[in-house]
Formats: sequence, structure tokens, C-alpha cells
Amino acid sequence: MTKLIVEDRIDRPVEDVFRAIVTPEGLSSFFTAEASAAMVPGTTVTWRFGHVDATFEVLIGEIEPDRLISWTWPGGQVTIELADADGGTRLTVTEQPMADGIEGAAQAVGQTQGWTYFMCGLRAHLLHGIRHFGLSDAIRATVVA
Repeated sequence: MTKLIVEDRIDRPVEDVFRAIVTPEGLSSFFTAEASAAMVPGTTVTWRFGHVDATFEVLIGEIEPDRLISWTWPGGQVTIELADADGGTRLTVTEQPMADGIEGAAQAVGQTQGWTYFMCGLRAHLLHGIRHFGLSDAIRATVVA
């Protein structure tokens, strides 16, 4: 099974990063326009993304405080692993499955853009207090065979 892995490090403690991701207040400060509830294993939450006028039902999977966050949403399974990195946090986001061939390459490009925005938005929020520095609905990446 093909999977996409995006990694980064943020100079904030693991508990701050975890809380920013699993709470609706945190998540809607940098990633979603709205999150209906906190991430609790086995529950379904609704995330709204205003820049693309989309709403997703998200089934929350395993949650281990300050270590692991997982969910299933349209397109696949996402796992975020958090680890202490000298007082900061190492984040590893894995999304799977990616389709095979050119379709999978295009899917991976799009999801890489999204996870890069996620990491940059999280960093801007946690380090500088910036809320939604802006994601354009005009950004496009195209894979041509």
C-alpha cells in the first residue's frame, strides 16, 4: 500500500501541539474554518474548510495523549505521531492509501500541499499567534504524464 509521509519539527512542547490539533478551538485556529467537537476515539466530528467550501465527516480513531492522533476521512486514513525533540515536537503525518500510477502521484501532490499548509499554519499559530494566515483556493499543482 502506497502512503504519503510528511514530517516537520515545531519549537513547542508536545502537549501544546497535541492540544492545538485535538481541540476544536485549536484546530479551527490554523487548519479548519470550524470543527464540531474535540477528537475523541470512536466519535465522528464535522470539519468545515471555508477556503474550498467543503465539509467532511471525520471518524476519529486512536488517540494517545501527546503521542498519537488518527482519523479516517474521505480519501483515507491519517495518523499523526508526535515525539519530543529537545523541547520541541517532531510531527510525522502519514496518509494512506495513495492510489497507484499517475492518479496516485496527483493525489500525493495535492495531499502534500495540504499537509505542508497544516504544518505551516500550526507553526504560525503556536509560535506567533497567527490565525489562518491564508490558503488560497487558486493554488493548483498538476501532474502530467
